[in-house]
Amino acid sequence: MESEYGNPSSIHAHGRKARSVVKKKKKTIAHILNASIGEIFFTGSASEANNMVLKMSVLSRGVTRIITSPTEHPCVLNACSYLQQYHGTGIEFIKVDHRGNIDPTHLEILLQKEVDGKTLVSVMHGNNETGTMIDLDEISDICKNYSALFHCDTVQTIGKYPIDLARTNISFLSASAHKFHGPKGVGF
Repeated sequence: MESEYGNPSSIHAHGRKARSVVKKKKKTIAHILNASIGEIFFTGSASEANNMVLKMSVLSRGVTRIITSPTEHPCVLNACSYLQQYHGTGIEFIKVDHRGNIDPTHLEILLQKEVDGKTLVSVMHGNNETGTMIDLDEISDICKNYSALFHCDTVQTIGKYPIDLARTNISFLSASAHKFHGPKGVGF
């Protein structure tokens, strides 16, 4: 970032060098997560990535209901509130215990309800305030069983816990580079 400052969308030499760096970093992330390079999209932050996932799921993927928890990051809760107010998206909350752990049984109960359109479940892997963690495979399997899209905010756990996107049914994952020694101002 200090030497290759060109616009990676430009065709001039500085742009081509920057594009090469971006592509190399996408390959690195894709390899770590066992994903394809075409599945990696860089953003300015994880908050932007979370907003993009939630809003575009509603606007372009047919999501009419989002199931989340009351202990999510404010960027998720605020995006849900916006989508409910301005797009009529149904928002439902998974019960959490006194420590902030989500209740997988309650998630299943919520997913059993019939709705018109698709459902997106959005929960974080590791909570930034309480330290609670979800069982990624369990939540992934529940979502798969009910044909729900699954978004996981992995900001606190990316680079610290292995995540295999070829094995775990995660539709969307968001992360922030600075949490695992990458540059600030880069999310994906």
